[in-house]
Amino acid sequence: MTGYFHAAPRPLLPGDAEPVRALVWGALGITPYVDRVMELVSAAERGNPESRALVIERDGTAAAVALFGPVAGARGTWHLNAVLLAPSVQPRDVGRAMIEAIVADVKAAGARLLMAELPADAALGRAISLLRANGFREEGRVPDLCRDGVALLFLRCDL
Repeated sequence: MTGYFHAAPRPLLPGDAEPVRALVWGALGITPYVDRVMELVSAAERGNPESRALVIERDGTAAAVALFGPVAGARGTWHLNAVLLAPSVQPRDVGRAMIEAIVADVKAAGARLLMAELPADAALGRAISLLRANGFREEGRVPDLCRDGVALLFLRCDL
């Protein structure tokens, strides 16, 4: 990895709470998605096995966070809930490393499939572009499901 954030992604630690929350608010702002992402961050901090988190940070500043976990009742299928980059960070600097770390983590847990269900909303455009650039392909789309004009995308990465 190049640039200031050269550290590899790692699991969330107790000291990451403030910088990760700042990243989430910076990346999502006041959108319909911020509350759910904050819930997932809290679950990962508590050690909930269904909500894992990876972070890339340096000197107390978070550059990227990913939230993911197994799909209940499905064997070998994992769900990527969110992957967020700080607004000032370029995806080429940390994005690929984060996706590779997520894939390695879920593969080690026996995953064969990683799914992301994300609103096709401009607020999540960087995340959707990052996933598409790193092997996720659109499996389906439900128009107007999130709200008028905002489809729900189903992105798939076979492992």
